[in-house]
Amino acid sequence: MTRKDFIKNIATLGIATPFMASLLTSCTKENIEFFEEVPANFNGKIIIVGAGAAGLIAGHILQQKNIDFQIIEASSIYGGRVKKAADFADFPIDLGGEWIHTNPSILAKLLNDSTSQADIDIIPYNPKTISVWKDGKLRKRNVASHFYSEYKFKSTTWYGFFEKHIVPNFSEKIIYNSPITEIDYTGDKVTLKNNQGGNFSADKVLVTVPVPILQSNYIQFNPPLPSEKIAAVNNIGFPDGIKAFIEFSERFYPDLTFADGGLINGGDTLYYDAGFGKDAKSNVLALFSVSEETGKYTNLESDTATFEKIMSELDEIFDGQATKYYKKHIIQNWSKEPFIRGSYSHYDNYGDMDILGEPLDNKVFFAGEALHPTDSSTVHGAGESGYDAVVSMISG
Repeated sequence: MTRKDFIKNIATLGIATPFMASLLTSCTKENIEFFEEVPANFNGKIIIVGAGAAGLIAGHILQQKNIDFQIIEASSIYGGRVKKAADFADFPIDLGGEWIHTNPSILAKLLNDSTSQADIDIIPYNPKTISVWKDGKLRKRNVASHFYSEYKFKSTTWYGFFEKHIVPNFSEKIIYNSPITEIDYTGDKVTLKNNQGGNFSADKVLVTVPVPILQSNYIQFNPPLPSEKIAAVNNIGFPDGIKAFIEFSERFYPDLTFADGGLINGGDTLYYDAGFGKDAKSNVLALFSVSEETGKYTNLESDTATFEKIMSELDEIFDGQATKYYKKHIIQNWSKEPFIRGSYSHYDNYGDMDILGEPLDNKVFFAGEALHPTDSSTVHGAGESGYDAVVSMISG
């Protein structure tokens, strides 16, 4: 059972649902599945717009197949919604994507290299002490610990996975600080223009930007996007998103606390022990919020105001202990990142996914977490969608 399903059941019943989630199998060589080998019937150049998980895995596959490509990234760093905090605690911290929402063997699949000797420590994430904050009361729900288990990295992060195993293979092919504003696919080649007037050209283009960038028309397409694709894009929900990490001199909190907003609205709003299972000495409590209520954190005028809001909430939940034991904090407001603008995709109609994923004239293709048919809203789903798009681009 994933965290999203778990929260929904907790919200509905107040306790866990009456079945045991089976633990995911361990990552062994016997059960590793690699991407299907696809002939590369393509000799041109591909440009990938966006260096998030989808773009990076797409580049990784193209590099393995010796196909000419370039990645053009709007910001100054790669990773997209995968990001690390440098030297904040005595264990690694993911400011963005953090959980592994499936069998850890997905990491081997994304590496797509049967000769790799990558050694990555994975730990089960099955919190033992769970509480719910609702109607001004903190209630224990420890029985729920038997129904929820996912995975996390122990000594690295999702960002560290890309940093060590993926990006070094083609780092020189990433162009930074180059937001693409125009994509013209009227000619034999696809031409692109960035916000400084710089021009690029390729035979095919893979667009991996977050949904809000498409919704805002930041990128102008020529010919324009079909009306049904525009409608599909605008139908996709993309709620606000924030993560915060606060270090305290003492631990006064359970492994996991569900807060009011996420429970009431079916989203995710939780406080959790960020060092759970990581042999950490630092006491770091994290906030993760993606829901209709997240704006109460993300829409404030500054990170300082956001921090004060979080601390006020924690003091209310834990009787003033947050202020008493506070040491330091870091906030990642994804809603205010100019080339992200929120959390991740939410669908009311999954038919919109098919329409969004349709290529334009077999020249412009799309990938990202919003386009994985079974694992949207996840890092690994984004990576797998990058592979799927590459297959479509090079096998025709």
